[in-house]
Amino acid sequence: MKPANIVSFEEIGKFIFLDEKPVKADLILIPGAPMKELAEHGAYLWKEGYAPKILVSGKYYMNYESLEDEFNRFSASSGDSLGCATEAEYLTRLMVMQGVDDNVIIQETESTNTFENAKFSRKIIEDELKNVKHIILCCQAFHARRALMTFQSELKDTKITVCPVVTRGISIDTWMDNLKSYNLVLSELRKCGEYFMGDRMYELR
Repeated sequence: MKPANIVSFEEIGKFIFLDEKPVKADLILIPGAPMKELAEHGAYLWKEGYAPKILVSGKYYMNYESLEDEFNRFSASSGDSLGCATEAEYLTRLMVMQGVDDNVIIQETESTNTFENAKFSRKIIEDELKNVKHIILCCQAFHARRALMTFQSELKDTKITVCPVVTRGISIDTWMDNLKSYNLVLSELRKCGEYFMGDRMYELR
């Protein structure tokens, strides 16, 4: 049963599930999560020629002890870790299997949350890639708004186009269908507020 105050919840959905059409960019950037859909979508964007390189970021989520532990305990993951040590390595292997040249993929393998994804990716962009003026952010659909806000806080002078992919069956049309996805999206809404409180974020507005 849908909530009674449907108009407000539809507006929440529009805010969280940001989705833009892909356009030519300098780099495809994938914030790590052990979701095969991310690898498939990143591979699609690269094969369609939207950017020449892919930066994939992620060690494993901070609540886990290893990528194997994440796969064992994170019920949304399917399959296995393929013997990989990090989310970045796992997604890279899947993208190569999808036809992406491995020499166009750069891995960031130390981040354990979204803020670290953005911070450590910025360092690679500044130190190794340079001249990246426009990125495509390939993220999970329910994570789109918070991912954009986080990467904007680190890549202040970079244009970001958000091209998400549906994972865990959670989309703008389905997030209110069950309690688990409903709570997850409202948690994202909460984080969009509390994660960006404070002097530093206020000055970056």
